[in-house]
Amino acid sequence: MDLKEINAKLEDADPLEILHWALAAFPHQVGMTTSFQNSGIVLIHMLRGIAYGFPIFFIDTGFHFPETLEFKARLTREWNLNLHTIMPHLSRAKLDKAHGLRLYESDPDLCCRLNKVAPLADLRKEIGLKNWISALRKDQSETRKDLLPVMSDGEGNLRIHPLASWTRERIWAYIRENGLSYHPLYDQGYTSIGCFPPSCTSKNGLEGDERAGRWKGREKTECGLHEGIKKP
Repeated sequence: MDLKEINAKLEDADPLEILHWALAAFPHQVGMTTSFQNSGIVLIHMLRGIAYGFPIFFIDTGFHFPETLEFKARLTREWNLNLHTIMPHLSRAKLDKAHGLRLYESDPDLCCRLNKVAPLADLRKEIGLKNWISALRKDQSETRKDLLPVMSDGEGNLRIHPLASWTRERIWAYIRENGLSYHPLYDQGYTSIGCFPPSCTSKNGLEGDERAGRWKGREKTECGLHEGIKKP
């Protein structure tokens, strides 16, 4: 598969066109991960219109905000989503025993790897699903500015980014135009929502940097799920 040629064709395509391409190119061979933030809600809403029962995966790290879990449960029920929850291999108690309390403060990279990256990687191998849709956007952070509609990771899995060229303003416009529900923490000053410890997710006072509230004060900017994505 020539990713350069594919990206040339999809560079100016709208998200629905990219989703239609992915579903046609990989019938029953593509899934989506989401943490139920705004961009993910937009993609799920689009997918519901073209692919009934599309598989959606949620990684329950054990550290999500109660509001995230409540919103996930409500939207899953209201939209009748085909949602699969991925759990870490270690329970919170076993994690604390093996690595000490508040691993998210002492070694956030290891915490993300154990609770997010490894469980998803193991699931991919178990079910053989190599093609994944993600709601990443170029304008979210400096580390995401070079996103293309279709990329690959170090293991040869395809990463499909239908919203790569959309802005935060366009996401909100879509939500309002379609009357969609959204995560309640946005109304409390959060602009990017991950795990609940303040060292992982805090309110954001920087209007121009959507992810400034993630791992504030650290060099860490990503959880690791999107590491290794490369241009063709």
